[in-house]
Amino acid sequence: MTKTLTRRVALGTAGAAALAPIAASAQDRIPASAQRQCATCEFWGGQRQVSADRQFVVATGRGLCNNPASPAYQRQTAPTQGAPVWARWRALG
Repeated sequence: MTKTLTRRVALGTAGAAALAPIAASAQDRIPASAQRQCATCEFWGGQRQVSADRQFVVATGRGLCNNPASPAYQRQTAPTQGAPVWARWRALG
């Protein structure tokens, strides 16, 4: 007796591993004074926060560039990636 591979069977066995949560990305610490780094740009759409001592931006994973003047517009960029078009993030003062 052979078992027919259906979508339900695939998702119930080997497919379950594909649906498992993805491990959190490593955090990047970028100096708050850094210029032309995506994580310190007003237009970067990634997860980030200013450190308690306000010396660093702590960013996790990649983010979407929301600056229409940037060559990376609507693309995923790393927090440490930079571009010639950059505006200081208002949260940094």
